[in-house]
Amino acid sequence: MNQIKLVFGYTFRDAVRKKAFLISTVIILLLVFVLASLTRIFPSDEEQSPTTVVDYSGYTCYYIDEHKLIKNATDALLESMPGVTIILGTQEALADYRTMLTEDKTLTVIEVTEQDSLPFVTVIASDFMSRMSSYTIVDILSKKYSANTLSELGFDETAVAIAQLELPNAYEMAGNMNISGYAVGILLTMLIFFAIYYYGYGVAMSVAAEKTSRVMETLVVSAKPSRILIGKCLAMGAVGLLQFTAVLSFASICFKFIVPEGFSLMGMPVTFSAFTLQSALLILLYFLLGYSLYAVLNSVCGASVNKIEDLNAAILPVTLISIMSFYFGYVSAATGTEGTITKIAMYLPFSSPFIIPFKLLNGNVSAVDLSISITLMITFIIVLTYVSIKIYSASVLHYGKKQKLWVLYKTKL
Repeated sequence: MNQIKLVFGYTFRDAVRKKAFLISTVIILLLVFVLASLTRIFPSDEEQSPTTVVDYSGYTCYYIDEHKLIKNATDALLESMPGVTIILGTQEALADYRTMLTEDKTLTVIEVTEQDSLPFVTVIASDFMSRMSSYTIVDILSKKYSANTLSELGFDETAVAIAQLELPNAYEMAGNMNISGYAVGILLTMLIFFAIYYYGYGVAMSVAAEKTSRVMETLVVSAKPSRILIGKCLAMGAVGLLQFTAVLSFASICFKFIVPEGFSLMGMPVTFSAFTLQSALLILLYFLLGYSLYAVLNSVCGASVNKIEDLNAAILPVTLISIMSFYFGYVSAATGTEGTITKIAMYLPFSSPFIIPFKLLNGNVSAVDLSISITLMITFIIVLTYVSIKIYSASVLHYGKKQKLWVLYKTKL
């Protein structure tokens, strides 16, 4: 145990002092802050609801319809968009209006022309963040044109009102998946992949650097190779867990103090209600198991090289396995499908860390599936660790011609 503590402390201190750790942490925290801040810039669905009265005071709209294709269109716009200033424009001044738009974001131009015997509405704004939504404008003018046409055909006001009536509606889901669980699940899957890949690579880099600099020879005097392997894997896992916890904690703070209360997407409030104590502990467990699986593989790759320049080539097989497993789990989770392929992704030790956390947040994983998945992962990790320790112990002090893995495994220590 003392040997493991010695290697753990040395590796942990070395990892947290590196610029890569500090820079990557700062960048991730900044991205979380930016994502949270965007909810202050872009209104939620609730704020964009048609039943919500939006004040357009201070906004000006140039309306161009020289052929009077939509009668009383300006009255309809003024009624539905209170506070807006409507100015009748001309085709000749359209170029001047475009120039004004680049300087004034409160301006909007609506041009109505004829196409295929129907009015064609073009909305010109300064940029995509314009408060005067093109969808809202087109909806207002479309309804007004329909009302005019029905009136000309002899329908009374009651029939026209019924034709344009929007029925009361609600959106419900039979399943447990919602926009919050889906978005957070996808982001969490990516974060877990980044942590597992980055810190698994960190184990390989640490082992390779110490071996090529002959520091490993000093370490071997103080600790057995198997203890070195365990200590390094635990240390890099602790560093990854530290960063992982910092990001999730900072995200929780941003959600509480930056994201507006009641913010919604696709008609559903954005919440972290799926993060129960049980789901949080299981997600943490899968992160640790996934990291352990890839860390022992990467440590063997790091011990197998004689020059640091050969490390990327040595870990290429593990990198390909991790990337393919990530996409296998990610696609199975993101599509929301249930079937044989999804079951395989959940049970396969290499891909389960990238799909189970998503499933947990969306309530689509049973206790039986969890039991099978965790049992397979732990069993696979134990077997793989045993094999890796034998290969690592034989290769960590091996210099010269590169040996095959099966030869290293059979080497008597």
